[in-house]
Amino acid sequence: MQYDRPYNDEINIGDLFTKFGEYRRYLVKKWWVILLCALALALGLRFYAVWKKEHYVAHADFAVKGTEGSSTSSLASLASSFGIGITTGTEFTNELFLGILQSRTLVKEALMQKYTMSVKKGVAPREDYLANFYVEMYPRWAKKKKVKDFKLEHGSLDSITRYEDSCLTVIYDEIVDADITTEFSDELGMNQMEVSSLSYDFSYALANYLAYAGSEYYINNQVVNEQRTVDLMQGKADSLRALLDAKEEMLARIQDGSAFQVKFTGYLNQNRLIREIGLITTEYSTTFAQLQLALFDLQNKAPLVDMIDRPKYATIKEKEQTTMMMIIGFILGIIFTSIGLSFRKYIRDSVEEARQKQLVIEKYNKEQENQSLINPDSNKI
Repeated sequence: MQYDRPYNDEINIGDLFTKFGEYRRYLVKKWWVILLCALALALGLRFYAVWKKEHYVAHADFAVKGTEGSSTSSLASLASSFGIGITTGTEFTNELFLGILQSRTLVKEALMQKYTMSVKKGVAPREDYLANFYVEMYPRWAKKKKVKDFKLEHGSLDSITRYEDSCLTVIYDEIVDADITTEFSDELGMNQMEVSSLSYDFSYALANYLAYAGSEYYINNQVVNEQRTVDLMQGKADSLRALLDAKEEMLARIQDGSAFQVKFTGYLNQNRLIREIGLITTEYSTTFAQLQLALFDLQNKAPLVDMIDRPKYATIKEKEQTTMMMIIGFILGIIFTSIGLSFRKYIRDSVEEARQKQLVIEKYNKEQENQSLINPDSNKI
């Protein structure tokens, strides 16, 4: 059956302005609710600022520079002669360096370093592992993670027990998620690392170890194959030098013993030694020249990690400002309360509109039924 609707579902611009004015008047009418909620949120954020403990943030900036390797370089040619293949296009990326700073092995090694400090006021400084200081610094977190009674006793990854390694993993996950931040700043063009904790000494100690150990590991990781080549060439040069010295000493003894030699057959061993010494000298000279070239190429290939801002001089104290937090809380309270009241009014108006619409439809249907009873012919399709 087709019939005209007794209501209009279309919304025009005039209705929107009317609705806007209606909601504005409604919010003005509820000003006291908005004010109370804004004050409550402002006081809540003020209490949070007072309750939250001050944090110490150790900051470090790194400038990473390097030269990409090439298979045509002299070092790669020398490496191939020793049976070592050097890959082409070695990349010195910022992502790799930032990943090393947060690597599991590096952070665990940092936690196993001993320092003399105190992480609580009124407690005398003592020498202990950073992992033990961390558990002492966050007792509630340690109790929640069931590491409150943990005590690290071994300072090497090779000597720690399975239990110690498990607890260090729990501490590592928390530090990486909440305390260590690494990023590359496009504005400054440098890698940045921040370590945050409740102790100035702890933040500095952890950031300082990660900065230096991470830089050293990054450099060594980039030139590991090249360093193996240099070590092999250094060993060959040393062995040739030792052999040359031994042959020269032997020649000197033979010459001393043949000072009054008359027959030429007596000079046979002496001539052979002179010939061997000449060959060894030539080989040693070539090897030594190649070694110096390899060392020069290795220095050019090694990336440079320059620490611009060191944690010792860049560690700052952070504390939430109560006045600023109250202002932020008041503004957010007005915004959130207004949105909440508007949404509440929208729901109530929508329900009432749906109810009114249903009444109109029922009234219309009832009128149609009465009309059909009066005029039987009006029931035709």
